[in-house]
Amino acid sequence: MRVASLTNTDAWTKGGVMIRETLSAGSKHAAMFVSPGKGLAFQRRVSTGGATTSTGGGAGTAPFWVRIVRSGNTFSAYSSTNGSSWTLVGTETISMGSTVYVGMALTSHRDGTLATGTFTNVSTP
Repeated sequence: MRVASLTNTDAWTKGGVMIRETLSAGSKHAAMFVSPGKGLAFQRRVSTGGATTSTGGGAGTAPFWVRIVRSGNTFSAYSSTNGSSWTLVGTETISMGSTVYVGMALTSHRDGTLATGTFTNVSTP
């Protein structure tokens, strides 16, 4: 998926792709994001209600390509400048059921402020 644009409401405004175990707050998840001021990040929560961990993926702003690949309970996050050559940002083992929620994620990272993002080339394997 390509994050084509993001509003810059905060350096940590984030747009990307996320896999969640449930739609409840505190759900286990794995996500790959791009932000206007903090670059790329692989973020995940390995236990329900636990802390979110982040691995930096280097500099970059939208437009940028992001991808999450699940193989069993292994989640791998990738980034790309062109959608064909991918760089592994990180891998994590997260025990999740076979039914999960997958989608585009966007946050302004600023309470009470809306952000907008444009996502293109959204696909599933």
